[in-house]
Amino acid sequence: MGKFYPHSRPPRRFCVIFRIKFMDIIQEARNLPDKEMKKIVSLYEKTLSIPKKKPKEQFLICPIGLIGAGKTTVIKPLSKKLSLLRVSSDEIRKLLNERGFNDDRVKEVAADIITKYLKKGFSIAIDADCVAKDSQEYINKFVNQAKIKIFWIHINPPEKFIINKLKKHGPGWLLGGSNKAVKRYFNRKPLHKNLNLPFIYKFDPSRNNLNHQINKAISLIKKKVKI
Repeated sequence: MGKFYPHSRPPRRFCVIFRIKFMDIIQEARNLPDKEMKKIVSLYEKTLSIPKKKPKEQFLICPIGLIGAGKTTVIKPLSKKLSLLRVSSDEIRKLLNERGFNDDRVKEVAADIITKYLKKGFSIAIDADCVAKDSQEYINKFVNQAKIKIFWIHINPPEKFIINKLKKHGPGWLLGGSNKAVKRYFNRKPLHKNLNLPFIYKFDPSRNNLNHQINKAISLIKKKVKI
């Protein structure tokens, strides 16, 4: 029988082995089959915070921001103040990983949810990095089908702020530890070069006036659509 540590942390070697085994499980996760797609969509739908009212004009908020930039930090209060349905790729990814699936179809799950609630008249904030070409293809499809406005926001704190934040991140399902998180940051960084999008606002979550930034963005959005 292995040692039990009732009153203290297990030794570092134990933690490292656990983290490696955990990441092996994630890496060996299977693809989500079509027959399971509806079930995952339904499970995620049950976790959504449905706004009690809808803006008078429908619109989408789509953020561009690297890992660790603070997308959720910005999107959550924006969603609450503008009565938006927030759809989070990280929450969908967690749901899939917990059930033994990899995250290859996260965008499809999100797209199903977004399509359904746009048809119901809701406005939506996408809590994800929308920089990739396929992500923008999905978004343009939503906009063209529903004939709604889209607001791009850029969440772009200094790199030093992001790296320090990621280095403090412990092992877990999402980032897999600080080293892997930093590696993912630099892998995705090239996607964020030469951005050519009509950002309505650019956020810097490293500054201590985030509420002011959020309110400023809201005032700019309200000049474009009826809330």
